Amino acid sequence: MAEGRLTNETTQRDTLIVRKDLSVGESVKTLARGLDILRSFRPDRPEATQSQIAAALGLPLPTVGRLCRTLVAEGFLEGDTDSRRLRLGPEIARMALVGPRDPIAIGRTWMADLAERFGEDVNLAVLNGTQVLFVDSLASRRTLSASTAIGTRAPAHCTAVGKCLLAQLDDNVALDRLGPGPYERRTDKTLTSWNRLQPELASIRARQVARSFEEYEEGLVGLAVALRRDGNGHVYGLSVAVPSVRANADVVAAIEDALRADPRAVPATAGIP
Repeated sequence: MAEGRLTNETTQRDTLIVRKDLSVGESVKTLARGLDILRSFRPDRPEATQSQIAAALGLPLPTVGRLCRTLVAEGFLEGDTDSRRLRLGPEIARMALVGPRDPIAIGRTWMADLAERFGEDVNLAVLNGTQVLFVDSLASRRTLSASTAIGTRAPAHCTAVGKCLLAQLDDNVALDRLGPGPYERRTDKTLTSWNRLQPELASIRARQVARSFEEYEEGLVGLAVALRRDGNGHVYGLSVAVPSVRANADVVAAIEDALRADPRAVPATAGIP
């Protein structure tokens, strides 16, 4: 009788443990799906409906709806009541600014100087895997501009700010990070393999400024340099985005000179591990 009671108690305990493990597993799965929803927002699709998100991620619409309601309630997403379209919320912007603040503070001062001088969009980003994460942005007041929302991610291999940060790495480190390719082709001018990108990184190190002439998006020119490391070894990239209709040779040269000459810029020599 005692043995039977012990066996029964053991079975109940094991069942509770299994249920707890399943609960933890489901929580992790739910968290991963929520993060996938946040990552689904891109520069070329800054807004999306729940149906579009569900289709892009291959998730059931009710699941996406439940997760989106939670993300909106917590400030990670915000919605337009008329169009029912969602976009990244203010909590993403707040979190993007958490961490080492000195480079961002320095970057913001420099960004303001460049924005006032050239009247174009100025952005600050950090390398994150094969992408860049934009952590600060000053939008141009011009009607035709290329503003980038804080929290946006973009491919490193075809953006000026991404390439300037890749140029800070040793070639073997950059290759290990990106792989040999093929990389995502955003336009006809995108460099889609390491064999094509590596000589470009060498050129960036030589001229000290990274360029993206419609490699990321047609009609958009980007020019970028890296900021000096912070106390934790992080390196941030600062870029100026110019619509190609305004990016004539004189404008490009003036922006490059301003980026190259500023003491806040770090020389684009390989060597960051």
